[in-house]
Amino acid sequence: MSNTDPVMQPPRRILLATDLGSHTDRALDRATQLARQWQAALHVVHALHPDTQTTSLPYTYGDPAFDGDDAEMVKRQIRQDLREQAADLTIHVAAGKPERVILDTAARENCELIVMGTSGPTYAGVTVGSTTARLLRQSRRSVLIVRTRPHGSYQRVLVGTDFTAESRHGLQTASAWFARADLTVMHVLDIPYTSLLLNAGRGDEFTRMERDTMDTFLAETPLPADHAQRIHTYIEYGYPEIMLRRHGVANGTGLTVVGAVKRGIAFHMLVGSTAARIVQNALSDVLVVYEVRH
Repeated sequence: MSNTDPVMQPPRRILLATDLGSHTDRALDRATQLARQWQAALHVVHALHPDTQTTSLPYTYGDPAFDGDDAEMVKRQIRQDLREQAADLTIHVAAGKPERVILDTAARENCELIVMGTSGPTYAGVTVGSTTARLLRQSRRSVLIVRTRPHGSYQRVLVGTDFTAESRHGLQTASAWFARADLTVMHVLDIPYTSLLLNAGRGDEFTRMERDTMDTFLAETPLPADHAQRIHTYIEYGYPEIMLRRHGVANGTGLTVVGAVKRGIAFHMLVGSTAARIVQNALSDVLVVYEVRH
């Protein structure tokens, strides 16, 4: 492994997407914490309904507090919700479909990371038509989905790998962005391989082969020497989303990282994707890293 390769830097611009609901408070706190940790600019975006009459603000038409200027009210509410001041904060308010407003703002401001909250603890309610699901399909930027309440920086980070270029990019990103975290890399052999090989008594042999593949994968992945030497590795059998979730619960994982390739809507509707299933099942925060394709 060469340690002379350029190391990816943490984001310099973070975009938090909020609908001002209570479920986005944790995402706001995490985005603020990361902006402080990385000394990054924090952009916050809120999408007003196109008719400008649907918002999660604690005001209604006819209330004395409502002055008719939705954008200013949104900005005031976001500043009030901040638990601590951000050194470099910009708030964007625009009318339109939420995913379009979010993606357009991220592109215009050149934000490398989009941060979002969830409306439930298990994310099981995310459907094809939800804003988060559409954003995950359409985004070319990495997306951090926040579920847990932040208590400082991430201490334990779990990276799922299938030994592809996308998962290598995910591992490099995790190492560069969370250099002080305890890093674990897990490869999960899916159920069809288990039935074909383990039931035939070849489990030990196949595990050794996968262990060799893991060692080669890590050796060929440019990582800082100090991080490469203290990575924990696991080979498991089962469904990736289940095994990553179990490991996360058992070991107090704060963040699960997956590398994903951008695919079309037909793929996600007809076939699905491992990354999407991991997002749906994880109890920790999840970072979906998209590799830029040239």
